[in-house]
Amino acid sequence: MSARTGGHERPLLGVVLAGGESRRFGSPKALATLHAKPLWQVAVGRLGAVCDRVEVSANDPVVAGAVRSTAAVFADSEPNAGPLGGLHAARRRAVEVGAGGIMVLAVDTPWVPREALVRLVEQWRSHGRACVAATGSPWGFEPLTAVYPVASLDSLEDALRGGHRQAGAFAESLNPVVVDTGVASARFRSVNRPEDLPPPAFSIVGNKNSGKTTLTVAVIAELARRGRRVMSVKHGHHFRLDTPGTDSWRHRHEGGAERVLLAGPDEFAVMGGWETGSEPPLDLLLSRHLVDAEIVVVEGYRHEELPRVEIFRSTAQPEPALGPEAVREWGILAVVTDRGDLGWSASVLDPDAADTAVRVADAAEEALL
Repeated sequence: MSARTGGHERPLLGVVLAGGESRRFGSPKALATLHAKPLWQVAVGRLGAVCDRVEVSANDPVVAGAVRSTAAVFADSEPNAGPLGGLHAARRRAVEVGAGGIMVLAVDTPWVPREALVRLVEQWRSHGRACVAATGSPWGFEPLTAVYPVASLDSLEDALRGGHRQAGAFAESLNPVVVDTGVASARFRSVNRPEDLPPPAFSIVGNKNSGKTTLTVAVIAELARRGRRVMSVKHGHHFRLDTPGTDSWRHRHEGGAERVLLAGPDEFAVMGGWETGSEPPLDLLLSRHLVDAEIVVVEGYRHEELPRVEIFRSTAQPEPALGPEAVREWGILAVVTDRGDLGWSASVLDPDAADTAVRVADAAEEALL
C-alpha cells in the first residue's frame, strides 16, 4: 500500500525502532525469533505493507549487521535518549529522503496486525496530524505505534535538550489523534523477557472436509515419534468446555474467577474468557499455556501470521482456503493437494501418499527448529 493519496504525494517512511539496550531481555531483542523469524524482520514486513520505504533504527552493531542486507539502518543521533532518540534520528532520515510522515513501530511489539497500521495511515491521510494507536496503556495510546508528520517533530530537539525522555509525554504534547484501530489491546503488548515469546508453531489450514484433522494427527504422531516435545492447538467455533452448574462453572460465573484450572489425577484443563467480541491472540495462548513445548502444531487459525501448511482437496471444495497467490504473503511451508496444476510456488505433496506426514514434519523442522 502506498501512502500517496488524492494526487498529492505524501511519502511515508516506516521506521523500526530497534535501538534499545534489551537489559531485561538479556540479549538484543531485535535478533530474537518469533516462529523462526527475527523480530526486526517481522517489523520490517509489517511496515513494508503500508509504507513507501522502511528503515531500521539500531545502535547495536550486531543488529545493524543482521539488518543491513535487507533494509537501510541508521543509529541514534542523540545517545541515551531512549525511543525519542530513535524518533529524532528518524526525523533526520525523513528529511533526507523527502518523506512527509514517519510511521514508527517498536521492534518488541511483533503482534501489532497490519489492519491496525492501515487504520493509522488512513487517519494520518485524513487529518494530517500525529496519529497514535489507542491502547490500555497509562497514556491511553501507544506512542511507538504511530504516524508522525515530519513537521510535527520540530519540537523534538528542544524536548531532548530539556532532558525529556518519555515518548508518551512527547506524543501527548502534539495533541495527537488517538485512533481506535479495532484490535485487542493484547496485540500491542511488548516482548520484555524471553518467556514472553511463544514456542515455535505452524498451522495446518484447509476448508471443511479437506482432511486437515487427519493430517494434523499424523504430523503430531510423526514429530512425537522423532522425540519432539510436541503440543497442539485446535481452533473451534462456539464451543463450551464448562458445564453450567458444575463447581468449576460456579467458580467462574458466580465467583467471578478470570480463569479456572480444573485438575485431576491424570488430566487438567484451563477454562477462561476473553475480551467480548474478539478472540485471544494465538501467541498469547501459546506463551501462557504451552510454553514448554518444543514445537506446536495448530489446526486452523488460518489468519494468524505463522508458517502454514495448506491442505486442499478439489473433491471437498471448489477453491482452496488461501490459494496459490497467497503462498508468498502467508508463508506457506507446503501444500497438500490433488491439484498440483494450480501453480503453487511451495512444495506440493500428494494427500494420499504414505509419506506425506513425514514430509510435512520435515518441512516444519527445517523451518522452525
